[in-house]
Amino acid sequence: MTKLGLVLSGGGAKGAYEVGVYKALKKLHKKINVVTGTSIGAINAMFVTQNDLKGALKLWKNISFKTIYDEEAFQLLEDEKLSKIYMQYAKNFINEGGLDVQKMKNIFDKYFKPNKFFKSNINYGLITYNFTKNKPVLKTKNDLNKTNVKDYVIASASCYPAFKPYLIANEMYIDGGYYDNLPINLAIDMGATEIIAVDLRAIGFKKTVKDKTIPITYIAPRNKIGSFLVFDKNQAKNSIKLGYNDTMKTFGKLDGNKFTFKKYNLIKNYNKYIDNYEYKLKKLFKQTDNKFLSKIFETELFKGILNSKTSYNNFNNLIEEAGKIFNFNESVIYNIKSYNKGLLNALSNTENIELEKTLKKIKNKNLENIIDQRQIVKYFYNQIEKNKINYKITIIFIKEFLVALYIYTIKKPHLTY
Repeated sequence: MTKLGLVLSGGGAKGAYEVGVYKALKKLHKKINVVTGTSIGAINAMFVTQNDLKGALKLWKNISFKTIYDEEAFQLLEDEKLSKIYMQYAKNFINEGGLDVQKMKNIFDKYFKPNKFFKSNINYGLITYNFTKNKPVLKTKNDLNKTNVKDYVIASASCYPAFKPYLIANEMYIDGGYYDNLPINLAIDMGATEIIAVDLRAIGFKKTVKDKTIPITYIAPRNKIGSFLVFDKNQAKNSIKLGYNDTMKTFGKLDGNKFTFKKYNLIKNYNKYIDNYEYKLKKLFKQTDNKFLSKIFETELFKGILNSKTSYNNFNNLIEEAGKIFNFNESVIYNIKSYNKGLLNALSNTENIELEKTLKKIKNKNLENIIDQRQIVKYFYNQIEKNKINYKITIIFIKEFLVALYIYTIKKPHLTY
């Protein structure tokens, strides 16, 4: 009989992403038998064991510096620059040996439900590190009781040197990430025969999986989810959405990579527009020689686009690049029709630019940091409408040109030259 293990890595404030994964797994009716966690993963694993998605969402959707830190020890505004936040951590480490974990204890006391935890059919495991004896400490539910469970969960999450080492029986314990930040082996030792591992890609050691026969599905953030030391409720809400989306995409229920689309939207969009997109592309370059074309399309993403049918993945990468250029929200689940309509609206609201004149004034600088990419797309869109392409500039801005052609195709899908 299959026993599913959920493994949650450490990652501080990035832990909100794991709650989004947990939400998706419940939606998918995945029956979790074993859950292991390190650091913030140990705290999130507690919610999973208790079958308490509501509590996890409540914690993360209201998270802030004040939730985690004593206000006098950590006086920061939510919108402080990252560099200043790190300086505050360094200051506390130098002056106090790290921040106190009292607020984390308060979180535990508020959300820990001993009866649900210990009576749950889900087995629980965590990793912390005994700093005094210089050795890892692995605990499962069988090793824990109502008296010591808080100590080991908080010890696992004591991210040294940001936090002070946590004392248990006069011995210092620190973040389990100093031994294994993604405790897959612990889940296997606890009987898991199949693993879903959530890797927040945070600082910490990872052990090589010892049993290669165990099927493992890895889920990791495809988008930026903030710094592991910056606790902000808006960022957390966004991370929860991204964790949910990535999980649903991993299990084939939604489509996309960094952006997310409803199931089957992308294949329908590809079938609808690809022929006209390629036809327009070839028509625009019919006056040029093959050598010139090879220079334009020498990148891995677009090479061979004129000689063979554009792959489904490449076409979708182009669609996502358009969303990135026009600053679409990456956490939204899009319907492709509304997404395409949004691109058209965004383009119409973009100011025109005389790109040739602008480029003459700029030398030896990063062009994309100076010129708004949206305006470059608008420039190429206008050129495509006139059937008049500046090929030399196209070489510089291949990506923006191909995005402009996509938007032109969805605007005028049946137009021929």
